[in-house]
Amino acid sequence: MKTAFILFMVLHGSIHLLGFLKAFEFAEVKELKMPITKASGMIWLITSILFIITAALYLTDSGLYLGFGVSAVTLSQALIWRDWEDAKYGSIPNLIFGVALFLSI
Repeated sequence: MKTAFILFMVLHGSIHLLGFLKAFEFAEVKELKMPITKASGMIWLITSILFIITAALYLTDSGLYLGFGVSAVTLSQALIWRDWEDAKYGSIPNLIFGVALFLSI
């Protein structure tokens, strides 16, 4: 179960890279129809990194994963609200992560 949760978190974090790639025109991301500024693209990148760090800290049983996880979910949801039409389904994993983080307190 722990491995599946970690993989799910890394996958969700990796999906956030799409916003970064689109903002800096490193890749054409047809799924994201709304324009993404470079500043917003940096937030997409930071969110991705936060999810991956959270997964690594959770894997190593570090208690620090909670703070990083809450930050990742908060930033992720803020990005989703901003680009709701393109990213609304990202709220589902954020809800799962949020509940899991809350239960781990």
